[in-house]
Amino acid sequence: MPAILVTGGSGQVGTELQQRMRSRFDVAAPSRAEMDLSDPDAVAAYAASRPWAAIVSSGAYTAVDKAESDVLTAWKVNALAPAALAVVAAAQDIPLIHLSTDYVFDGSKPAPYLEGDPLAPLGVYGASKLGGEMAVRTTAPRHVILRTAWVVSPHGVNFIRTMLRLAETRDRLGVVDDQRGCPTAAGDIAEEIGRAHV
Repeated sequence: MPAILVTGGSGQVGTELQQRMRSRFDVAAPSRAEMDLSDPDAVAAYAASRPWAAIVSSGAYTAVDKAESDVLTAWKVNALAPAALAVVAAAQDIPLIHLSTDYVFDGSKPAPYLEGDPLAPLGVYGASKLGGEMAVRTTAPRHVILRTAWVVSPHGVNFIRTMLRLAETRDRLGVVDDQRGCPTAAGDIAEEIGRAHV
């Protein structure tokens, strides 16, 4: 059975990927103790430790606000870890599927973004994710970059689960009402990745 490396295996997309792909692939989803994404050398060593049919880079530093004060960790996880994975993917001549974000844009467009729209991240999180995209794009010849937004699932931390939890304990909820987005089911992302010809 061909082996696939999935980073961020305990996250929403990583969990869904494991559930959907285990019947077709030997899925390796290392824990943080096994492969710390904030340590690019550890990422490179783990990824190069065996041959893979493909790598799915779904792990990320996703604390958008915290990234502003934790700049080094955000850049290590979101840019240097994908760079390390891209080096291995290139060396093994395998596909690398990298998950990114709509935060690589500035959010000012009044219509849905297209792949070729100008990139202009406004904060550390978006800039670090763009760094990861650039590393993948320039290093791994066989790559796909998926930009996701507002990922939701029955597990993990996401807006819908948070609102449901708060609604059970509060009479009134105070949330921002000046943002628009496109919630994306982690299961749908995983389903499309699973359909890829790896």
